[in-house]
Amino acid sequence: MYEDKGQLDRWKVEIDRFLSEELKLQLHPEKSKVISLSKGIDFVGFRNFWRHKLLRKRNVKNILIKIKKYKNCELSKVKMLEIFNGWNAYAKWANSYKLRKDVVKKIYAPNIL
Repeated sequence: MYEDKGQLDRWKVEIDRFLSEELKLQLHPEKSKVISLSKGIDFVGFRNFWRHKLLRKRNVKNILIKIKKYKNCELSKVKMLEIFNGWNAYAKWANSYKLRKDVVKKIYAPNIL
C-alpha cells in the first residue's frame, strides 16, 4: 500500500515504458489505472482486496439461481451436485467459508411450499 498517488502514477509510466520497449507489450489505456485497493480489483472471478478476496456477486447469484431451479425440480440431484462441486472448488479460493456453508444449507433445506 502506498500513499503518494503521484509516485504511483510515475511508476505506472515506467512500467508502461518497460513493457513497451523490453517486452513489446502495451497496457490497455482505459483498463490500466491507479486505484485504491480498498475498492477491490475485479480479476479472474474474484473481487481482490489488500488482504482478502471475495467472490463476484454475480457468481453467488448464479449458484442461488441453480439452487432455486433444483428446488423447483428443474435440475436433477446429480446435476445439482455437479454444479455445486464445481462452484465450491472455485469458491474455496476466496474467503468464503460462511458463504459456502450457507449454500450447503440452502441445498439441503427442506422445500416448504
